Order: sequence, then structure tokens, then C-alpha cells
Amino acid sequence: MKKVSLLFLTLATLAMAKGPKVPYTHQGFYSTDNVQKAVHFVSVEDIENSLKGQPPINVSFDIDDTLVHSSGYFRYGQDHFQTDSKNPVSYLYNQKFWDFVSKSGDELSIPKKSAQDLINMHLKRGDRIFFITGRTPLHGQKNYTSTRLSRTLKRFFNLPYEVYVEYTRDTPTGGYKYDKSYYIKKHDVAIHYGDSDDDILAAREVGIRGIRVQRAYNSTNPQKMNGGYGEEVLINSAW
Repeated sequence: MKKVSLLFLTLATLAMAKGPKVPYTHQGFYSTDNVQKAVHFVSVEDIENSLKGQPPINVSFDIDDTLVHSSGYFRYGQDHFQTDSKNPVSYLYNQKFWDFVSKSGDELSIPKKSAQDLINMHLKRGDRIFFITGRTPLHGQKNYTSTRLSRTLKRFFNLPYEVYVEYTRDTPTGGYKYDKSYYIKKHDVAIHYGDSDDDILAAREVGIRGIRVQRAYNSTNPQKMNGGYGEEVLINSAW
């Protein structure tokens, strides 16, 4: 890997994670490891069985690397929306980049099969689905309204209704430490799915069940330690 790529990964970690850092407490593994170590793996069937006898619940999903593989947009942003040549992730603070992503509606992202399986299970149970992302929305766009992204996700995952998106702008609010905590609490979510440390830590901050989804092997987002906090990890969820 070229030095510039290593620099990009390091700076991306700093730029995209706003919540307090918490040391891992368990062995865990990275998605790119040749051997996946013993962690608390769960399957979709395991999750469904754990909910037997319970009435419908609210569940939330992160978007990037959880629902869709969207690294192509971020790679393009690095090349075309940089504002500071010394900071390879300066494009993440460029509203024009986020407008570009919003207007495209993720039409070029790839939906993950593992996400489809999860969504199918929750819909069968009658659970209510919410989407919460650290992205910045289109300039002037309000949270939780119909967008091209929400319509694309409806089509990608064969949803019976359009799920509006909560944009956190990667910024904690409501007195919480992690950017998604407020929105998880707002929608009375019982299970949150995400690929980042902050997804798991946000779920824990509000006292709910957080389940790790593995990042794709070729994600431009730096790999995180699956199971690093002793959390459940969805098996075979890197794709």
C-alpha cells in the first residue's frame, strides 16, 4: 500500500469518528483478517429466535458499509472534492461533495445481501425500520423527509414503505457522546445495526442492543475490530 493510502486511512479515522474513543475489551477481529476469531457471532435466524414472543419493535440501521457498499462515492470525493491538498479527507467537510452524493441518491452503491436478509426478517415480524447515517444531507434539506436516497433504499431492499433518513452530520446532539444516540432514542429503537465502533457505543449509551455488521473487505473506510466490545457480530455480513 502506498504511503498516501496509509495517510488517507489514518486521517479518515480521525475525521469520521467524533465520539470518545473507548479501548477494545475483547479480542475480536478485522474483516480483512485471514482467520475470523471466535466472537459472539449471530445469524439472522439467531436474532429472530431471540425475539420470539416479543411484540413488534423498532430497529435502526446505519447506511454506509451496513446497508450498502458506497466506497466508490468516497473514493471519487477524494479525487474531485478536496479542499486542502494537505488533508486527503478534506472533501468530507465540503458541502458540494455531500450535495453530489445526495443528488445521485446512491444509485451506484451496491446493496448488501446480509442487509436484505435482516430487513426481510424484521419486516416479517412487523418491526418498524429506521435509517440513521453520519452523512451530511443536501444543502437546505431537512432531516426525516423524502429524499432520493430514501427512495433508492426502498427500491434496493424491496421495502413496502419509504423509510426516511436521519442525518447526524457526524455530530453528537442532545447531550449524548455519540452522534447516533439521540436519534436511536428519538425513535425508541430496541436494536441498532452498524459497522462502526460508534454504532455499538451509541447503542450502549442509550442502553439498547447493538449488533455489529462487518465492513466490506475493500471498503475505503478503515476496518474496525468486529466483536471488540464483546458485542454480537452478524456472521457473513461483509457482503
